[in-house]
Amino acid sequence: MKKTKKKKEDGFFKEVIAEITSSFIFEVAWNIVMFIPRLLVRIIKEMW
Repeated sequence: MKKTKKKKEDGFFKEVIAEITSSFIFEVAWNIVMFIPRLLVRIIKEMW
């Protein structure tokens, strides 16, 4: 029972860490994607 308990706990913590990491990576990627159009608009405004 102790072995299965440890495996379940390790799985839970690994799952939580994976979720945090994936959400962080998604957030960074989303910010970059949203930043590029704003940057392009600013460049175009400066040119005109």
